[in-house]
Amino acid sequence: MPDFSTPAVGRIVHYVSYGTPGGEYASQCRAAIITAVHGPFLVDLAVLNPEGMFFNREVTHGEPRADGSYEGGSWHWPERV
Repeated sequence: MPDFSTPAVGRIVHYVSYGTPGGEYASQCRAAIITAVHGPFLVDLAVLNPEGMFFNREVTHGEPRADGSYEGGSWHWPERV
């Protein structure tokens, strides 16, 4: 059985946008596809936004903060709902 907690090319993850410094746009989760794996916590992503697709390199895995939010510029596995 495959290890579903290991990043692999083609897996869907969430990328957390930074938002804007003035707060016009809040930080939020976006769908992303892993395009390269550099290690268990470092990946390249194709991020899918309503405005278009963006490519981010060497994105670090994030852990949830006490309030359940994630740091902008990180990725995490989608929440199970």
